[in-house]
Amino acid sequence: MAISGEPQTENQRKPVTFINSIFPLVIFIFGFFPVISQADITKSSWQTNKSQHFIIYHQGVQPALVDDLISKAEFYYNSIVDDLGYRRFDFWSWDNRAKIYLYRDAGEFQRETQNSSWAGAVVSVNSRVIKTYVGQSGFFDSILPHEMTHIIFREFIGKNIQLPLWIDEGVASSQEQSNLNLRLQKAKELIKQNKYVELNALSGVVKPDDNMEPGVFYSEAASVIVFLLREKGKEDFLRFSRMLRDGTDWKKALLKSFNFINFQDFEAEWKNFVLQQY
Repeated sequence: MAISGEPQTENQRKPVTFINSIFPLVIFIFGFFPVISQADITKSSWQTNKSQHFIIYHQGVQPALVDDLISKAEFYYNSIVDDLGYRRFDFWSWDNRAKIYLYRDAGEFQRETQNSSWAGAVVSVNSRVIKTYVGQSGFFDSILPHEMTHIIFREFIGKNIQLPLWIDEGVASSQEQSNLNLRLQKAKELIKQNKYVELNALSGVVKPDDNMEPGVFYSEAASVIVFLLREKGKEDFLRFSRMLRDGTDWKKALLKSFNFINFQDFEAEWKNFVLQQY
């Protein structure tokens, strides 16, 4: 049967410092971490490549891989801002470019960032920085767009806006390439078997490993945001984002932006969309 429950209040929610989105794990930070200074880059073996929206710092990485990273990053930037309805806003041009630090292997990444062996990337929203390394399965088609979307979404609505975890992770997961269809198919099976988690209960999840199976959480979260973007449209999503940015409570903003009568109406439309589409 569907799992139900009441969402936790904002005071009950605990801050999340890492998100188990896909493997390997990504450490996701709402704050700043030390960025390598320009002086250190000049003195060290770091090399720099720039594009319209990115500065890539790399050491001992084949030029073809760096070029591929730039190409993919620019492609995803344009795809993400278009899909979310943010096309008219230019987030990362020139002096505001995002920075990607690309290490040659996992060992070097772990030594330099002082992270554990399970960490595949470190992302800072406030610093607009992604640190990662070469050779990870799924980096270009899942990790990169997922983490870029986290930064773009939060830059638009604000870093300190309190949201249930499924919104942040659903928005980011909706932009993945290789994982998305699998997530949507899993959501459909959960709904067909009446084993899905009701959206009120989903809104109370602060750490999937503790509250529910991560695969279920990310599948449902992604499917809800895909429903909002594809069925309701990017203009409504932009309206939702603006209301969040302006301080409207997330549930009120969601119901008003997408013209739902209530949360039950929202859930019913989401389930119907998923069952018909996938």
